[in-house]
Amino acid sequence: GDNNAPLICGFIVPKNTREEISSDPIEIDKALTEVWLKALENAPISIAFLDSKANVTQSNSAFRQLAGKKQPHGWNLHEMVDPEQHALLDEKLKEVSLSVSQDTITPIEIKIADETERNALLYLSHMGENGEGFIAHLVDTTRQKSFEQRMVQSQKMQAVGQLAGGIAHDFNNLLTAMIGFCDLLLIRHPAGDPSFPDIMQIKQNANRAANLVR
Repeated sequence: GDNNAPLICGFIVPKNTREEISSDPIEIDKALTEVWLKALENAPISIAFLDSKANVTQSNSAFRQLAGKKQPHGWNLHEMVDPEQHALLDEKLKEVSLSVSQDTITPIEIKIADETERNALLYLSHMGENGEGFIAHLVDTTRQKSFEQRMVQSQKMQAVGQLAGGIAHDFNNLLTAMIGFCDLLLIRHPAGDPSFPDIMQIKQNANRAANLVR
């Protein structure tokens, strides 16, 4: 709609009916944690939790695949970002940490620090008033970036083609006039006239130029 309402995604997790229902709060909490971790791990959206120094405390499979990491935690977010963008990342982390709202701040476009030349949008938000750290989401934009570059290149080639076509058309009009005036001069200066060879040279070269333009 036009109200820019956020999209809320839900995950349906089947309950294992073979297990007996326990009333022990510890077992219930453990079961809920396992369900939560499984839902996080299998989520198609890249999600990671960071501490106040951007160390990854937990990440799901989609996030690790895009980041090029195997371990779900124990590494820093800076490791997956191109070194030239570390200052930009630090600035964005500071901006998020100082933000009053828990809403996700405008994402930054990053380059993944590997040889694949991948690009991604990094969304950051903080844990909340009582928690230190960040929530990070990654969206792979490599294909989109490649498509945009091809579109820009295509538009450039189209512009060059229009420019060349326009110049060729205008130049051809000039050559047509030159050839026409040469024909008029040849009527007044036929073969045997001292000017005849010079006029023929002009006409021949004008015809060559017309062929080149064509």
